[in-house]
Amino acid sequence: MTRESESELLSFCAAQRGEFNIKAWTRFDQVEKREMAAVCLFLAGVDWFGHKQSLSDAARQLLDGIPATFESLARSLHFDCLRFSSMLKRRLGHA
Repeated sequence: MTRESESELLSFCAAQRGEFNIKAWTRFDQVEKREMAAVCLFLAGVDWFGHKQSLSDAARQLLDGIPATFESLARSLHFDCLRFSSMLKRRLGHA
């Protein structure tokens, strides 16, 4: 995951926190689908973002039936979930 795609995802997630629209998650084309799927799975696994089931469903749709775990996606994409979490919480005012 590049800093550019991370920035796109952070902005998107912050905007979606207040105005959640599941269709927007599967149609967002500013990043690779696997990157969005990883973020969906990550956020589905935390208790501070909400929308767990919808995010899990979006990840499955984005992966188009290809079995993948969050861990395998994070590793292959070099997704720094601690960094992402800290930055998103800061944007949401939870830090």
